[in-house]
Amino acid sequence: MDELSLLARSLPDASPPPAEVVEKARALLSAAQHEPVRLGRANRRGLAWGWTLGAAATTIAVVMAVVTLVSNVTAVPAPVLAPAAGNDALLRLADQIAKLPDERGAYWRRPLLNNELMRVRAGGETFNVLSSSRIDLWQPRDPGDPVQGEQWQQFVRPATEADKRAWRAAGSPGTVQRVCTPGGMPGGCAKVQLRSKPSQCVYARAAEPGGVLGDRRLGELTLADLAALPADAEQLREKLRTYWKTRKDSQPKVSFEEFLADSSHLLELPVKPSVRAAALRLLAGLPTTKVRGSITDPLGRAGIEVTFTKSEGFTADFGTDDVAAQRYTTILDPRTGTVLAVDVAIAVESTEGLAKGTFMDYQAWAPEAGWTSERPERPRGCRFSDRPLP
Repeated sequence: MDELSLLARSLPDASPPPAEVVEKARALLSAAQHEPVRLGRANRRGLAWGWTLGAAATTIAVVMAVVTLVSNVTAVPAPVLAPAAGNDALLRLADQIAKLPDERGAYWRRPLLNNELMRVRAGGETFNVLSSSRIDLWQPRDPGDPVQGEQWQQFVRPATEADKRAWRAAGSPGTVQRVCTPGGMPGGCAKVQLRSKPSQCVYARAAEPGGVLGDRRLGELTLADLAALPADAEQLREKLRTYWKTRKDSQPKVSFEEFLADSSHLLELPVKPSVRAAALRLLAGLPTTKVRGSITDPLGRAGIEVTFTKSEGFTADFGTDDVAAQRYTTILDPRTGTVLAVDVAIAVESTEGLAKGTFMDYQAWAPEAGWTSERPERPRGCRFSDRPLP
């Protein structure tokens, strides 16, 4: 028996629900079932049981969603472009950035800082260190011009002044031992070498066939493809549908609703401000989008905290016999709508060596991100590679 038959038996006197109501219910259930639960290492609260629901429970969930929507059918919003009041900030931001001029330059520069907080031990002291690496990419407008990139290990050093004092008390060692915690990943307690200056530089110069961008999360797109994207939210939605249908992916195909949530990647790509505004309007209307409010990003910049898919988990890298809850979020520039930081893991509770609100790991765009006419050069001392950087 499918969910609609069960619904008919449950509500014998009711008219059949409209097609859009059923679609909305199924979309809500799909979003709930496929929300990425990002578990850091271990999960003391038994989240795994939620993924063992059988087909019967799924059917009941669909029926209950349809019943709820039918009972409020006159109040059901449009499925895409009817944001909750909390997402109005994205609509206001869209109105603001739609008026910005298009950017110019021969290269689109993407400098990413990848930072990770680690718990370590040395000389009888336990403290935190911050590991930072950097990747700079220069994507040329001319598809015949090779993509150029640099990759550096920036530093590995005590994270805070308190951590620095503990490190000094341990004798200022150059190598520390990562703390092993119950439930941690195998090999996660290896030795870590501290570095205060950039090292291990790699310089790459490679042509991408057809000028396809290295970022293929939305498909094999070129700068020309991005330049041709529509500045209307509904038209953009349909263009994304074509990408979804033709997407080449080694993973199981996601639903179009999930793919729409992934359209937040457009905010990380070199699209025109008017297209970025359309993307924000589209994202504001999705049930998975939630604006959390103002926040200061890991580099000290003012931003807007947004989650485009529910993403929470736990990490066992801190504490002694427990795990710490964390949430993952995206931080947007309140002036341009571009991404300041993504995959930002924030501690939502305190434990040994970790304070609530701490940034645990993240990818942050350096301030020099954007279009430039400055041609990159191979840095002195960098090892050359003819393979593109990630």
